[in-house]
Amino acid sequence: MSGIYVHIPFCSRRCNYCDFFFTTNTKLTDDFLISLDKEIQIHSASIPNQKFDTIFFGGGTPSILTGNQLLGIINRLRETFDITEDAEMSLEANPEDLTNEKIRELYSAGVNRLSIGVQSFIDSELQFLTRHHTSSIAGDVVKNSLDVLDNVSIDIIYSLPSQRAEDIIVSIDKAKVMGVKHISAYTLTYEDKTLLTKSANEGKIIRNTPEHEATLYETVSKEIISRGFRQYEVSNFAIPGYESRHNKKYWKLLPYLGLGPSAHSFIGNRRWNNLKSVGKYCELVNSRKLPIENDYELNEQQLQSDFIMLALRAEGINFTEYKKRFGKSFEVYNKRAIGELVQNGFAELSNDSFRLSTKGYAVADEIIARYF
Repeated sequence: MSGIYVHIPFCSRRCNYCDFFFTTNTKLTDDFLISLDKEIQIHSASIPNQKFDTIFFGGGTPSILTGNQLLGIINRLRETFDITEDAEMSLEANPEDLTNEKIRELYSAGVNRLSIGVQSFIDSELQFLTRHHTSSIAGDVVKNSLDVLDNVSIDIIYSLPSQRAEDIIVSIDKAKVMGVKHISAYTLTYEDKTLLTKSANEGKIIRNTPEHEATLYETVSKEIISRGFRQYEVSNFAIPGYESRHNKKYWKLLPYLGLGPSAHSFIGNRRWNNLKSVGKYCELVNSRKLPIENDYELNEQQLQSDFIMLALRAEGINFTEYKKRFGKSFEVYNKRAIGELVQNGFAELSNDSFRLSTKGYAVADEIIARYF
């Protein structure tokens, strides 16, 4: 089964840590929606024989769209592609967008999973992150969303300067008490050209050391797991049965089609991404041209490397699946690396699989770069 990602390139304003592609010029929304419809039509002939069971609206801020606008996109996707009736339809949302009426509109349009950008349930942390909502608003929105649909995820950002482990636990506890089924917990990152990085470079804030971040990571992971969540990716935790079906496609190197400016796709051995410009995107699509910026085929070695990297950041490598896909025994070719990592507590080995431990997840990138 394949997935569809739709990038909605609009947001009301940029938070200090954000480097995702979007524009605040929402006057372009109508032109974008017309062009998105055309891109969908163009792809109808370019990717035959694909069956889809997930749709994910990301951004930007997809919750900027109305229920009717989302319904129009979903209907066009269903008309154009072979999409299962029980498809997971996820939408990223900011709390300030989600009135009770809006939540019901989204659900009526077909959205059955909400990913809400809460980031924290502490007001001082939200202010530091330049978020628009308060902890009270976020709490009300999460509760109201759970009244309408069962599958609600929240984002939490941690490793803020001077933040204590007990501060993070406040947000984890509140999410658990409210009945949230999924938590994505991300370390605060300092991306180039963001206001956050500018402040750090000017000495206005002090970044945490990598060692402190690793300690916080292990604490956060253990605290979330202890509340009944299962860790199934470096930053993602779910009550069993509520894992993101769409995101698991990325981590299992399964096919997905990306639509909208900056969206990425992977089908067969081919990767491509759309350019980062709403204006150029609309111009190209209106000329019946796909708005592709980069397009390349992966060779067998690249596919293996991607598979290993993604699997180790998620639920690990199933030996049977690996051999079926690449004709090799992962456990034989990587015997030394497996032995060292297991011996030092960075990984776990069973009869049919190999995966990183919580300690290993904390330094996953370093492990992958050194051993694989």
